[in-house]
Amino acid sequence: MSLKRKHNDSLATINQPIKKSKVLQDHESDQEISDDGMDTVNIGRGGFDESATSEDSEDDASDAEDSDEERVDGDVGEPGDVNGHGGRTHPSHPKPTAFRAPTTQEIRMIKEAADLFRSNSFKLQLDALLPTVTPKQSHLPPLEKCLFELHSILSNLPPISSNLPLAAAATLKTQGVSVPWPSPPPTAEAKFKVSFEKPADIKVTGSWANKISVIAKDGEGFNVDLALTMPPGVFNEKDYLNARFFHKRAYYLAVVAAAITQSKTLSLGVSYDCPQGDLRRSYLVLRPTSNGSATDFTKSKASIRIHLALDPSTSPISLSRLSPSHSNLRVTSSETNHPTPTYNNALLQAYTPSAHLLSIHSFKTQIDSFPQALSLLRVWANQRGYSAKGKRIVHGFEIVGGEWWGFLLGYLVFGDNAKGRGNRKPLGRGLSSYQLFRGVMDFLGHHDFESRPVFMKASGELQFPSAEFPSHHVATFIDSTTMYNFFSGVPLQSLKMLQRDAKITLDALNQDEGAFESTFMKDLRDLPSRFDAVLRVNIERVKPRSESPWDVLEHGSRTNALLYSLSTAIARALGTRATHSAILHAASPPCSLENPTPTTPTSIDIGLILDASEASRLVDHGPPASDEQACEEFRAFWGPKAELRRFKDGAIQESVVWDMKNQDERMNIPLMVVQYVLEYHFGISKRDVRVFQPDFDSLLVPPKALSDTFPAVGVKCGTRAALDALDEVVKAIKDIDESDVPLSLSHVAPVSDILRHTAVFAPVPHVPGLPSCAAHLPAIEVILQYEQSPRWPEDLAAIQKLKLAFLETIAQRLKRKGLATHVAIALDEDANVIEDNCSLELITPSGFAIRARIYCEVEEILLKRLVAPKGKNWTIPEEYSVSKDEVKKALALHQRRFMHGPQHHNAIAATQHRTPSYGVTTRLVKRWLGAHLLLPFVPEETVELLCAYVYLCPGAFGVPSTGQTGFARVVRLLKEWDYRESPLHVPLYTAAGAEPGKAVVFPQDKKEKVDALFKEKLGEAGWVISTEKDPAGNVFGSVLGPKASIPARIRQVAAATWQYLSSGMDDGNLAVKDVFVHPLDDYDFVIHLKPSIHPRYYQNVHFDPHAWSKGEDGDTSMSHVGELTAPKVEFDPAKMLFDDLKRIYADTALFFFDPYGGTMIAGTFNPNVKEDRTFRALAGYSSMPVKNVDLKKPSVTLNMRAVLAEIERLGTGMIKKIVFSK
Repeated sequence: MSLKRKHNDSLATINQPIKKSKVLQDHESDQEISDDGMDTVNIGRGGFDESATSEDSEDDASDAEDSDEERVDGDVGEPGDVNGHGGRTHPSHPKPTAFRAPTTQEIRMIKEAADLFRSNSFKLQLDALLPTVTPKQSHLPPLEKCLFELHSILSNLPPISSNLPLAAAATLKTQGVSVPWPSPPPTAEAKFKVSFEKPADIKVTGSWANKISVIAKDGEGFNVDLALTMPPGVFNEKDYLNARFFHKRAYYLAVVAAAITQSKTLSLGVSYDCPQGDLRRSYLVLRPTSNGSATDFTKSKASIRIHLALDPSTSPISLSRLSPSHSNLRVTSSETNHPTPTYNNALLQAYTPSAHLLSIHSFKTQIDSFPQALSLLRVWANQRGYSAKGKRIVHGFEIVGGEWWGFLLGYLVFGDNAKGRGNRKPLGRGLSSYQLFRGVMDFLGHHDFESRPVFMKASGELQFPSAEFPSHHVATFIDSTTMYNFFSGVPLQSLKMLQRDAKITLDALNQDEGAFESTFMKDLRDLPSRFDAVLRVNIERVKPRSESPWDVLEHGSRTNALLYSLSTAIARALGTRATHSAILHAASPPCSLENPTPTTPTSIDIGLILDASEASRLVDHGPPASDEQACEEFRAFWGPKAELRRFKDGAIQESVVWDMKNQDERMNIPLMVVQYVLEYHFGISKRDVRVFQPDFDSLLVPPKALSDTFPAVGVKCGTRAALDALDEVVKAIKDIDESDVPLSLSHVAPVSDILRHTAVFAPVPHVPGLPSCAAHLPAIEVILQYEQSPRWPEDLAAIQKLKLAFLETIAQRLKRKGLATHVAIALDEDANVIEDNCSLELITPSGFAIRARIYCEVEEILLKRLVAPKGKNWTIPEEYSVSKDEVKKALALHQRRFMHGPQHHNAIAATQHRTPSYGVTTRLVKRWLGAHLLLPFVPEETVELLCAYVYLCPGAFGVPSTGQTGFARVVRLLKEWDYRESPLHVPLYTAAGAEPGKAVVFPQDKKEKVDALFKEKLGEAGWVISTEKDPAGNVFGSVLGPKASIPARIRQVAAATWQYLSSGMDDGNLAVKDVFVHPLDDYDFVIHLKPSIHPRYYQNVHFDPHAWSKGEDGDTSMSHVGELTAPKVEFDPAKMLFDDLKRIYADTALFFFDPYGGTMIAGTFNPNVKEDRTFRALAGYSSMPVKNVDLKKPSVTLNMRAVLAEIERLGTGMIKKIVFSK
């Protein structure tokens, strides 16, 4: 076939579609069309056409000039017009001198963008993304020249006469090339011979040929695929048996590799590569050596892959022998009835390159936005590990490859091979790339490949009976040849993981906020935030309980057989505990020509997505005792763990029971299940399995010395025991006679983080004899609301006195009934006479502390009158002695304490009820902020809102089911959230009626108001976290810090934490405690406190058990201070010292502290104060003269050592030492 070319410097040696990249320049319209409807340049046995002479080029040039003359300035070209550089031809307009209104065409384009691409901004983002993931045309000429030279070499290879396999391989060995024999390798007794003849045809196939290449992640670049059609003379009709075809194929590939390495015109690095370590699918990878030659295509970031193919019309191997039901492996001489579907499918792949090239080209020409939609799908897949290459891919997709995404698009547009398309409506050919992408996500999210096989539409009948595919493959997606199954050998769990990610993406696209970024821009392969539980498994010493030689041959390698059976066993063992599980590993690296043995992964990651309602189940129920066969299978799978049990309902069933020491360990049961299966069925001991979740759990429990104390003295601890104690107190308060308290108690509102399960540590009661380092007694805070009554005085000071009287009466009655061992009326420090300033503190007989306040609705009315007076009569009484600012402060305190506080508590408690892991996440985040000395600057309610965001708006991840996953996502959120540009919208109250596990949308009207308000205050850097009840984030959602340094510091710490988390899990060397270790190098000074007198020291991340039995430096006099005095509720001298230092040195230094047992107070001096200044009286800080200055203008500077000496004096008895970093 002849083909005229416009540019005679184009590569005319490679078979390509007409719409090519720069390898083949643009063709003119008079090209010849092949019978299959695809424009090609045949470089097969007949060579390539040299008819494109310089004369043709001159004619073409004149044609181009005529074309340019015919175009009039200002004319708009057709949508398909493409310029010489591969871009669209734009009309030339006169230079505008002023802004003009949009034209009718521009208005139409804007409307189409909104209709077809979800929004104009979304379309602009897509348009900006696509050029970044496609090859740069300017770097391609050297690649074209290299392909030209490569074609010359391959088309002139000399034949090699037939020889026995090992003898032929020995000859190649002398040339530095080994043959990549697949299993079972040929032996000296082999009865077949191998030979070589030059390729019958050479074609460019794959994405490059159709100009739809996408650059991969992790520096892999893109691939240019060459398919060499092996001549039929090197095979015979029996080569389908016992891997003889693959042996001859391997020899053929080795001969090609040797020829390329010996070439004098090309300088290429040549290696073998085999997807998933399966040598049956091996190919050559050619990479450039950076030598600056004309064929050095290093800048293009491309790799050339050479695949071997068969022509189905000339191949001597009968296709009927390759159906899924045929048995083509003979492990023993008598084994002929064992089907080999995966083996047969690997052989059928050799027939696909040309057919797939034509199919993809057909899709591209008939679907308007096919290239763009395919690019989006490939980018989406790369970001989630559904690709052939990368540092972490989902097992099975290395074999599926990238071309499957094109066939998936084609299937959804053109339908299947059935007569009817069923209930599925096909996608339109004229849809935009976004609409096609969305259609694919919808299909993947709802299609069950296990029960509903997919057959691509083809012109002819199916090559094999359709029933054979689903009966021999767990999942089926048949290509346009009607023979090849893309999903052969792919574990079903990997496809279910794909389905989950597609559903999540579809949900994210239904929301406006961050849809583009979460869908296409974020790398979601990181283990900490993707899975609820992760196990790093070393498989070097694996010893399967039952390993079939047939399985190894069927799957192509021992590792593939192992991972396939491992995936199946884990899914069966977990059952409903996990909704999804996946095996992840790095892609197989290339192999050298001297040693083609594949490098199999030494370790794998097992990721689990748990069902929170089922994961902590203690018993796995098996079949009833009456079903003997099922019981035998159950016992065979579970081994010694299986036992026959009678249950309360009388049923007798096989079962497996998992013993747990406490409630906190129950979420670790799925990890125990997987570890048991790995050890029992695969011989992988626990020392070869690394799990991370228990290390996070250990940060939320007190030290063993304290936890063992309570059972020893018969005292219950924990939230349940605290609730029981509170219930008794509330009942007693309600029973108080009206003669004592004239109003009846209508409601008790909890406002304690202990009761909403977000306190870092479970509540512990007071027990006599505890050392001083564990004497802290947390308070359970509640609000008492009495019935509405006109008898409340309309005087704020009188109301506070009446509250004192009520609380005193309640205290007396509780003490008299024996429901309180200790009672006290606490007055708030620095409170004025008009604000709520008193509370009741009591300790129950079980040792728990309760703090109660009284809510009076009249207070808010009176305070509002004073803040915004309506007339002259409403003035602030002189006896109050307060300013208007103090009144405003009192009103804000009242609303925060009695209105927003209970609302927040109820909403957070509801979130905890919907997703039980939320509480663990919040506790870990508080622990993390405290360990990094930042929690004193962030209200705990703000932390709870921040954590609620990742549960209510999970975005591209889905709702986490474990605390450490939620923690990782909060850390990632803090790292990525640009708080200076946008607020965080938390639909906390909208979620009340939402279905558990579903994303909740913040009300749009309130969101717009918040965004508008935020833009007005842009520049006031800090966190703004809005809720429906508090849109401006003024109550709990604002973190500004001194000069906005705190939010910036949190972001820096989050970035460092995320880097350590992700890299630590990648390497398998994550030390969880190190995540909660804070470096002190950046501080000017560090105050070290004595642990032995710190009541909360037992909560320290690095608690020293020696402090339990002795004081500082072995001094036992302070070890039981708690015994000598009455218990004090919320007594924390370290926190009190920290608060005093903040107050006294507010303008001098900034202090940092960990409230959870921290023994260090770090500080930095105010840089403005450290500067030299002219001396003046009452400067507000300790200063000293500056030496060598003008005496007429004496200057002073901060006397840092004097300040530290003052601090040491203030903390006498508590401070161990102060380290000053000058």
